[in-house]
Amino acid sequence: MIALTAAFTCSSTTAKCLENERKALLNFRQGLVDDSNLLFSWKNHTDCCHWRGVRCNNHTSHVVMLDLNYRYSEGYYLEGKIDVSSLLELRHLNYLDLSFNDFEIFQLPNSIDSLSQLKHLKLAHANLVGSLPHQLDNLSYLQTLDLSRNFNLTAINLDWLSSLSSLRSLNLSRVDLSKVVSWPQSVSKLHSLLELQLRGNQLKGALSDFFTNMVSLDKLTTLDLSNNLFWGPFPDLKIFPSLKNIFLDYNQLNGYVPESIGQHSTLEQLSLSFNSFHGVLTEAHFANLSRLNYLDLSYNHLSLNFSSNWIPPFDQLEVLRLSSCDVGPAFPKWIQTLRNLTDLQISQANISDSIPSWLRNLSSSLDTLNLAYNQFHGMLPNLSPLPLSVIDLTSNELFGPLPLFPPTTSYLMVSDNSFSGSISSLCTTRLSLRALDLSHNNLSGELPNCWKQLDLEYLNLANNHFWGKLPASLSNSSSSDLNYLNLANNNFSGSILPIWNIIPQIQLLNLRENNFSGEILSLQSCDNLQFLDLGGNKISGRIPDCIGRQNPPTLVVLVLQSNEFNGSIPSGLCNLQTLQVLDLSRNNVSGFVPQCFSNLTAMTLDNVTISNLRRDPYRSSTSTNVMWKGIDREFGENLKYLRNIDLSSNRLSGEIPESITLLKLNTLNLSRNRLAGSIPDNFNPRSQLESLDLSRNQLSGRIPASFSGLTSINKLDLSYNKLTGRIPSSTQLDGFDASVYLGNDNLCGPVLNKSCPGDDDKPDQVPDKTEGDADDDGFLSFGFYVSVAVGFFVGFWGACGSLIFQSSWRYRFFAFMTRINDQIYVTTRVMKARTQRALGAGWYVVNS
Repeated sequence: MIALTAAFTCSSTTAKCLENERKALLNFRQGLVDDSNLLFSWKNHTDCCHWRGVRCNNHTSHVVMLDLNYRYSEGYYLEGKIDVSSLLELRHLNYLDLSFNDFEIFQLPNSIDSLSQLKHLKLAHANLVGSLPHQLDNLSYLQTLDLSRNFNLTAINLDWLSSLSSLRSLNLSRVDLSKVVSWPQSVSKLHSLLELQLRGNQLKGALSDFFTNMVSLDKLTTLDLSNNLFWGPFPDLKIFPSLKNIFLDYNQLNGYVPESIGQHSTLEQLSLSFNSFHGVLTEAHFANLSRLNYLDLSYNHLSLNFSSNWIPPFDQLEVLRLSSCDVGPAFPKWIQTLRNLTDLQISQANISDSIPSWLRNLSSSLDTLNLAYNQFHGMLPNLSPLPLSVIDLTSNELFGPLPLFPPTTSYLMVSDNSFSGSISSLCTTRLSLRALDLSHNNLSGELPNCWKQLDLEYLNLANNHFWGKLPASLSNSSSSDLNYLNLANNNFSGSILPIWNIIPQIQLLNLRENNFSGEILSLQSCDNLQFLDLGGNKISGRIPDCIGRQNPPTLVVLVLQSNEFNGSIPSGLCNLQTLQVLDLSRNNVSGFVPQCFSNLTAMTLDNVTISNLRRDPYRSSTSTNVMWKGIDREFGENLKYLRNIDLSSNRLSGEIPESITLLKLNTLNLSRNRLAGSIPDNFNPRSQLESLDLSRNQLSGRIPASFSGLTSINKLDLSYNKLTGRIPSSTQLDGFDASVYLGNDNLCGPVLNKSCPGDDDKPDQVPDKTEGDADDDGFLSFGFYVSVAVGFFVGFWGACGSLIFQSSWRYRFFAFMTRINDQIYVTTRVMKARTQRALGAGWYVVNS
């Protein structure tokens, strides 16, 4: 902030603002919203040369610089409307930076060329929209052009770039350049260019073609083409002899990384992550990269093969990311020579080793340590000497008690290990935790009472052996930062009510499979709740009627199964337009199935990928268990594709509402209730229904003919009802066995091997035919026999007749057959002779 303030207040002590330019700045100021009072110095009747972010020329007093970039201002920024026309009055402006504010959307006017003295134009992340005006080509003095991160900004062509001969830095990252033709030729004319950043521009093509067109950019030091659709092998870097930084990550590059890259001694930053490079990297690949301070090879198919005593030349390396590279099985010893590391990520790297004790003394600057998804075993060493803020040891084989962690730790992820004992050590050091994931371990005991000192956003203690009531410091915390709480599959007990004290901002709450009891009185404070799983507890009372009425309809997943809820299903549920999973099964819910389920908008959409459920921000996905085709299954990443209603094992009565058949569900389970009446006849033929269970009710009437249109169904159970009549036929339905219809004595059809009324008494008896009658199947008719006769005549005489009447054809045919016969005879005799010799040799060996 000190440096930023100094930059903004820097101005001439002798220059005095010109009146017309001061008015122009005040007009510009009128459209802005400055809640943080950043422009407190911009007052009428004061010298604008002393205003924050303004600088004037000492001699002419003209405003030459306007710098309102708030990228590093700790969350403070300007809002409102940009009055570009006011800025056009500042005709001597040579530096304009409005980056990283939250302005209303605006377009660069064609008259931008009136600022002809501009040398630096920076409008990154400023809500620019529309197309880039070609009038930019009149800014011939321009040295820096940064229009990056304006996600609704497009360009039709870049021909105007050729006029900017003084340009040294060009950043159009995230601008849509997909429609630009021959952009490499336009860029190649910028002979003074030092930095080129085209990240995430939807560019595609062979990377080698781009490099071929760039030979004129021999001064280039930074090249960022990441997050595009380039393909092909690793390019030849020799055409950029001054290149220091190259970013090619998130493309479709493949092939080997050549050893020649190790001779590019000017390289300081190299990022090749998220491509398809393969092969083995040796010491030769890094031979002369002594200046390297950033190396990211993550998520390729690379193996690293170095000698055990190798000392890397890049001893100033600060960032090392080798995730998914094969660097195992031993922990790389050469890493301990990197004393300046701030970021070490070698997850999923096929390492099977203990974590070395020297790691805790590796670097006094180490901020991030990611060793997840390996086979590290043994006890975790004390990492408290390191200044770590991020520790990720997920999915390893570590065991023993949790050690002390650095007080600087903000994100601690150690799930899927075998840690045991209590977690009281977390209270020993005053941690700065924002996220804590201890799930899927063998941790036990009561939770310590120290949660008040933490500012957690994310807490996951699922799948352990914790027990007892939640401590007061957690259940009575007034913190509004916690938005993810997962205590599933433990033995927690006590009333459910205190938990509602901690969720004014909660988005995901999973208390599945514990022993919580009591009633839910209200969900009024859960304004952002999207995921609620209280299944497998002892919660009783009525389902709160306020769900969907007094709250914004943000719920996507609502699971209350296997509790002791009673009363009817509240009609307010129908207001949950984002709901995709509803599970009220195995309770004591009574009354009718609501007629208004057709209002569940997310369950009526054709696009099954639409979901408002936010991802777990610190792990790959949010998960819950759903009864799927009769099996209790855990859904993680695929949860967003699921649309499910499960009301089974309750005391629901009445008829199945027709509105429920209009939903585009994957699963529908209404089994083990007291539903009566007929099955609705309008099941959507475009439905994605895969599982339907209506068993053990009192349904009557016929199975609807619309069932034949359920082409995706592979799990069906209609057993133990009072259904009658013929079972509909279709490719899917004919594949089910008789157990699907068990307990419906008046059903009939081929599946049950039971004829229906009206069928012939002797279906296997062939009826008598009178002369001229067609066969029952309408196929073996008189025309059929005529066709057979004609076909035989044409086929026989077409083949044999030609041999009879054409002597040359007949001679060649019999000569061919004779050669085939001779060849078969000779081959047979040779094989027989070889077999006899082999048997004779075998007899000799056995008897010698």
